[in-house]
Amino acid sequence: MKKLFSAAAVAALLSASAYAASVDSNAGADIIAPLQITNATALYFGTIAPSLTEGGSVVVSPAGGKTCATALTCLTDDHTAAAFDVTGEADASYTISLPTSVQISNGAGANMTIDSFAGSKTSGTLVSGQDNFTVGGSLAVSANQATGEYTGTFAVTVEYQ
Repeated sequence: MKKLFSAAAVAALLSASAYAASVDSNAGADIIAPLQITNATALYFGTIAPSLTEGGSVVVSPAGGKTCATALTCLTDDHTAAAFDVTGEADASYTISLPTSVQISNGAGANMTIDSFAGSKTSGTLVSGQDNFTVGGSLAVSANQATGEYTGTFAVTVEYQ
């Protein structure tokens, strides 16, 4: 009986492999240039004298124009929109993400908020692998804002589409 069972098992295995098939498949990948962004110019609001009694905002547009609230005195014209250079795969498209708001500080405990970030565009195309854009924002200056040089950073993200 044992021999009969073993012979039947071998016959079943041999007949199953007669119906099997195999094929090779190609595999591959296309690696493109990494997307990179650099900050060419900082967002700068210039020199501002606050009111003793009333706050206001200074707005730098993506095009580089500046608007100063009537309660504030904008003393200089050295303001700049932030400028960014993007490199990557030629003719690829990308999107731009900006922060909602950030704090800048004078290093002595006083802060101001930058919000309403706006870019010269929300997406771009890497013509010949390069593109650029600018970013502006709105700086909230409080009444009797503490003096000092305020600094901080904000993140701008680009992503292939």
